[in-house]
Amino acid sequence: MQMQKKIITLAIAATLTAPALAFAEATVYGQMNLSVDVVNDGKSPNTTTNQLNSGGSRLGFKGSQELGNDLSVVWILEGGISADTGGTTGGQLFNRDSNIGLKSDNMGTMTFGLQDTPYKASTRGLDVFGDSAADNRRMMGIGHDVAVKNAISYMSPSMNGFSVAAETVFGAESATAGQRKGSALDLAGMYNQGPIYVTLAYDGAKYGDGGTGDLAAPVGAAANDEDKAIKLGGSYSMDAITVNAVIEQHTITLATASALGNAGDNKGNNVYLAAKFNVNDTDAVKAAYTKRGSTTGATNDANQFAIGYDHTMGKATSVYALYTKVTDNAPTAADPSILSVGLKHSF
Repeated sequence: MQMQKKIITLAIAATLTAPALAFAEATVYGQMNLSVDVVNDGKSPNTTTNQLNSGGSRLGFKGSQELGNDLSVVWILEGGISADTGGTTGGQLFNRDSNIGLKSDNMGTMTFGLQDTPYKASTRGLDVFGDSAADNRRMMGIGHDVAVKNAISYMSPSMNGFSVAAETVFGAESATAGQRKGSALDLAGMYNQGPIYVTLAYDGAKYGDGGTGDLAAPVGAAANDEDKAIKLGGSYSMDAITVNAVIEQHTITLATASALGNAGDNKGNNVYLAAKFNVNDTDAVKAAYTKRGSTTGATNDANQFAIGYDHTMGKATSVYALYTKVTDNAPTAADPSILSVGLKHSF
């Protein structure tokens, strides 16, 4: 009888610990970033409001499991959080990353699902005001510095500091017979060695007929219209100073004129310049300038200037303050400005 009790106890213990063992490789991580923003809408007459905003707050789960023969399965589920309200962003639970794939230290990593484009990943680290009111994606990378659904992505291992990434999209999952299907291709090459980082990236999409899926033509475009972008970015660090730069050309090709632009190629050249100076181990000052160039045949250029201060309070916690101003030359456009003070914690 005593032996039977021991066997039952061991069986119950094994049952209770099995889920924990199964999920031993899962990691919970995230970021909380909240700021108090004084926003002047820049209109005439103008209005100033006090706001509490969430910038890039997120919650994620990720893991990996070795399979043998230099192969591992890797997965991630990450969603944006509106930390100021407690809700999710975009009405989707995992709207940032939701993918699974296989990784080889010698051959690279291939993943499937919702994921950032290599175009986005190649320069996100160069934005010294990323996930804040002065994020440079207000001026450049529009439609390309994004996460895409139904994507297959490959990232090579680093070869003496050089790596490449490629991505394509299954964008015609809803297509029917006779419909034109959209296509997309994203490529990036990166060199990261010592104080130097350089990248060249391309992202291009040809639209399909309406209703064909993620690459269906948006309002103002038609099947076979194209949206392309190419950029060159780099960073150089010397002692306490880091300087970053990105040059981008964005081209929308339309068969007929629409709200998106004129018939033919509509090109615009964008520029980003930034510098960060580490005053000491815990404090840094930074500044950035972003210019959105006018597209062909239009006067819609804009400039964004930002200056800020960061103070590290702990290994994963920091406070920051920034001021940013936009001057937009597009017809009827406003020139907003924001004074922001925030608290960021990563876990």
